[in-house]
Amino acid sequence: MIFNSNYLRGAVKIRISGSMPERFINLCIAEQILLWGLTKVEQDLVVWIGLDDFFRIRPLVKCSRTKIKVISRMGFPFVMKKSKQRKMLLAGAVVFVILLNVLSSYIWFIEITGLKNLPEQYIRYAAYQQGLKPGTNRDNLNTKAIEREMLLTLPEIAWVGVTFTGTRAVIEVVEKTIPKQETKTPAHIVAAKDGVITEIITLAGQPAVKKGDTVKKGDLLIKGFAEEPVAPAQEGRPPIINVPKELIRAKGIISARVWYESYAEAELEEAAAYRTGNRQVAVVLQAGEHKLSFNSASGQPFQEFETEIIHKQLPEWRNSEFAVESTITIYHETNTHLTERSSTEARDQAYGRAMQVVQNIIPETAQILSRNYEVLKTPEENLVRVKVNVETIEDIGQTINISQ
Repeated sequence: MIFNSNYLRGAVKIRISGSMPERFINLCIAEQILLWGLTKVEQDLVVWIGLDDFFRIRPLVKCSRTKIKVISRMGFPFVMKKSKQRKMLLAGAVVFVILLNVLSSYIWFIEITGLKNLPEQYIRYAAYQQGLKPGTNRDNLNTKAIEREMLLTLPEIAWVGVTFTGTRAVIEVVEKTIPKQETKTPAHIVAAKDGVITEIITLAGQPAVKKGDTVKKGDLLIKGFAEEPVAPAQEGRPPIINVPKELIRAKGIISARVWYESYAEAELEEAAAYRTGNRQVAVVLQAGEHKLSFNSASGQPFQEFETEIIHKQLPEWRNSEFAVESTITIYHETNTHLTERSSTEARDQAYGRAMQVVQNIIPETAQILSRNYEVLKTPEENLVRVKVNVETIEDIGQTINISQ
């Protein structure tokens, strides 16, 4: 409380020097003059005194035969005095605060979120038509009305929300999920890969295979022909079967057992090169037909090394065919490290590589029935080769349009 009241009234920090500065302190106490923050600096005393009391101590200074020196000031009166000396600065600060307050009530940035397929300019233009644009006072905008009108004018969106964050307007959009139009082009369903049929469900068309049949890639599974009714048999005559002529788009689910096979190998002893961090750089600058070399490296910069070449070309000058390009050659020193593996470790590594190849081609929807591997004999003693077999059940149907 003392600090707050003294700050409002103002206070000065004074240095009291003389033969007996303590006498001045005693006289101030007798006159009920408030002092605080008393410290001793060499033979002098330093103390804070209120601004009003500062103008009362002149007689006390003469009586105590001391000298007073002001070494610091604080408080609102001094701030006001300094502000009066800088009227233009104060006026500028006031104008800045007023402008900042006014401009903060306007929308200057518009952000659109949630878009997947629709272009951003499409939404931005629809908001612009409803008055939501940079430079608009947000107090004059009705967000509910803007949302309602945007939903009416944009049939591609299912929901829209408009919120204000400072000087930024955020338009959140949820697009409608429009089902893809089903094509009606006549088509057959053929086998996408070799396999043995385990189940066939025909939704449209005529089945060409049955459960247990072995098919190869490209074999016809469901024909894109519509079934025609069979005419009733007449007495004395065989039934007449109409040949299907109407072409349709075949539909169905054809599950089959499919086998995958892959090979991979691993070495028992494998040499790998590692960069040591040491390198040499050679730069060749070519300007037209002239070449200039910098930091040319010797033919054998290191005992073992890798070479990295970087080409850079400056953009050509307008209406000029004069080209400037540089070739940077980096020679990285390497050390060869020999890695030794047991036969089990080499087998596991080869198995992992082979399985990775198979997994990259098996569909995610396929059901894996079994995984088997076989270690193959090789004439190389340092090599372990593994063969992997994977059996799956998957949909092998592939739709192929019928050319008419």
